[in-house]
Amino acid sequence: MIVVDGVEKSYGETRALRGVSFEVQEGEVFGLLGANGAGKTTLNRCIATLIRPDAGRIEVAGCDTATDPDGVRAALGYLAEFPQLYPSLSADEFLRFAGGLRGVDGTELDGRIDRWVELFELDDARGRALKGFSQGMLRKTALAAALIGDPAVVLLDEPTNGLDPPSVYLFRRVVEGLRDQGKTVLLSSHVLPFVAKVCDRIGIVADGSMQAVGTLDELAAAANRPGADLEELFLHFSGLDVELLERLAVAGLPA
Repeated sequence: MIVVDGVEKSYGETRALRGVSFEVQEGEVFGLLGANGAGKTTLNRCIATLIRPDAGRIEVAGCDTATDPDGVRAALGYLAEFPQLYPSLSADEFLRFAGGLRGVDGTELDGRIDRWVELFELDDARGRALKGFSQGMLRKTALAAALIGDPAVVLLDEPTNGLDPPSVYLFRRVVEGLRDQGKTVLLSSHVLPFVAKVCDRIGIVADGSMQAVGTLDELAAAANRPGADLEELFLHFSGLDVELLERLAVAGLPA
């Protein structure tokens, strides 16, 4: 459902993506990990057709981002790391606007809005302006907007930012529910326990390149670290384990 093949992207002299390739299958939850500046957000924006790569090919649900961006957008629900909402609109108004963009209206849209605001505990606040919402409430509203069109592919960039533990658990169950429905989910997050619990496979990006792809067991085998948890594997494939040990040693702290 998502094919990324040899994607390159530069900003001036800075190479953000260096020949990134991977695939995400239908009904799979794929985790994309990387330190700040590794290239995750740039890759997400390329997949969502917000920016165009300099080279390579991206397909979403059989549609090429370069030749059929509208087809990609029709199949894709996107939650950006910093979603742009309209602060003067209420949650209900914003979700109706998002549904309209997706071609959903009438009683069908009413039902979908009711479902999401109830699930995300926004029912009492649905008539209030978004400018008065907490960060967690805004995050829930943005996710509801991304899902209101019932997309086949869902792209989630740091979906748990600003959420308390019960809301993180709720988001995890939502992602698991999407997988049960046969949806394809590409998930970027710094919350490694969340990724380890919900993702079928994981890709680790460092310095704009895909360093490793696989299940947790496959990554542990590739690193020759049987039983390693995701934190250890992330540090290993990102090349951060050696760097952090050196910094701890300089500071005189135990590794």
